Amino acid sequence: MGDRKKHPLIGAAWGLMAVLFSGCASVPIAPVASAPQPLPSFKGSYHKVRPGDTLWRIARSYGLDVKTLTAANQLHGSTYLKEGQQLFVPLPVESQRFLWPLLGSLRASSASWVEIAAPAGSSVRATRGGRVAVASRQLSGLGKTVVLDHLEGHLSVYAGLDQILVSPGATLRQGMPIGILGSRVLHFEIRQGVTPKNVLALLPAE
Repeated sequence: MGDRKKHPLIGAAWGLMAVLFSGCASVPIAPVASAPQPLPSFKGSYHKVRPGDTLWRIARSYGLDVKTLTAANQLHGSTYLKEGQQLFVPLPVESQRFLWPLLGSLRASSASWVEIAAPAGSSVRATRGGRVAVASRQLSGLGKTVVLDHLEGHLSVYAGLDQILVSPGATLRQGMPIGILGSRVLHFEIRQGVTPKNVLALLPAE
């Protein structure tokens, strides 16, 4: 499924990026609401511990060091995690590197996109800080989709969401929740303009 013909999402995403950068006055998306909704004030998010999770893996995925994560949860040096345990994850210090948008398992990938599976209700986060360019309830072929403009030429695409938590024009910090996953996998891309980038090469190794 490495070429665009074998994956219908790629064609739709490519068309979306072309529209965004074509100089058109508007983007044909469904409105999220009748009026822009204020962005909730997030100081962090919560992570439910799943089999195989470790403090190191969780911290790295969220752009944190282990000491910050243990201190935020008052673990007092304990490294034992219990399945189902809720951990509070503070926002990371803003950086120019990309973070995993979702802590889950890699379901599929190509040179230009990845699909990440995680339990329903998992939080999808901004891979880097930026501004919400698109927040569509029904983008053709992609479902509920958010596109972030990182304001230096890169865009990130988050498709297959069950809920959208942000509105067009909202400014986000790295690590802020942008949506909630449902039964679908998260389709994630990073683009420079309309040019797809190798996502796995830009994300930190787990």
